[in-house]
Amino acid sequence: FMDSAPDHWGRVLMNRREAALARKEGRKARKLFETDYLLGVQDFLRMGALRFKFEEDGPFLADEEGFSVPPWTSLAALEQISLRLEEDASVDEPEYLAWLNMLMAPGSSLGGARPKASVQDREGALWIAKFPSRSDSCDVGAWEMVAWELARGAGLRVAPAMSRKFAGRHHTFLTKRFDRTAGGARIHFSSAITQLGYTDGDDKLSGVSYLELAEFIENHGARVEEDLKELWRRIVFYIGISNTDDHLRNHGFLLTDEGWRLSPAYDMNPQENSSGLCLNITETDHALDIDLAREIIPYFFKDDREPEKIIGEVRASVSRWRNVARRYGIPLREQEEKAGAFLWG
Repeated sequence: FMDSAPDHWGRVLMNRREAALARKEGRKARKLFETDYLLGVQDFLRMGALRFKFEEDGPFLADEEGFSVPPWTSLAALEQISLRLEEDASVDEPEYLAWLNMLMAPGSSLGGARPKASVQDREGALWIAKFPSRSDSCDVGAWEMVAWELARGAGLRVAPAMSRKFAGRHHTFLTKRFDRTAGGARIHFSSAITQLGYTDGDDKLSGVSYLELAEFIENHGARVEEDLKELWRRIVFYIGISNTDDHLRNHGFLLTDEGWRLSPAYDMNPQENSSGLCLNITETDHALDIDLAREIIPYFFKDDREPEKIIGEVRASVSRWRNVARRYGIPLREQEEKAGAFLWG
């Protein structure tokens, strides 16, 4: 059920809305429980394909009549609202509750603490917009766009994405939801933390490694050979850009008629001054070292020649990072600060 519940940002908004309603109604704010968070996500936007109801013939919960997803044209306004909500004084604004409701409706997303909302494009497809934050020391949205473009160039499976700059200095990063078909039907999604039976906070210190993800694919995957290669390619890429927020919620699976498939890669960001991935690469080591990826080749490949070809493809893409960063208007100062995140280039 945790994959259907809101992320950190969604929970913050739900708590704020409850506090605002309590002030308006002259009562004490009530404590929200897991069921409140779970059922507080609007049914139309809930991640994956699980839906909830009290009775078999009853209505789906949180399926609000008249609900509409904010349109693409509201992105600039939504960004400004998310920035205003970071100000302590915003609680005194008469529009405060309305602002919360505008961002509350999107509810859940693909995880993380970034301010975000769901929007709908002209064709009706759902996208997630990740907004800048006042506390950002760099253009996080632009760097995620750089990571996405490098990942695509390195051969990783990624969902469509783009970045947009509105009134502020920094970019909003947008990515298309991959848990919906072209026609809008729901696709079951499950995070690696759910599939492997871990809890939030379990990582390298708990002994969690990529070998466990490989074992899950081996035992339950619909296309074992293809997804094992994809996972190993991601390990090499994550080392190459220091994508060290690769915790278990940032790995996912989609249910097909054949079985579970690796979802497109998501939430990738270069992190300078990092010493290792969040998950172990071997059973005991998480260092940003390509040789560790080479050590685990037997778990992922039958042909020892293919991995070196993949390393070459990843290296060629990552080496372009400065050119890509310039194209998205990232200042030279930021590029120099981020340079330590990239293994090549």
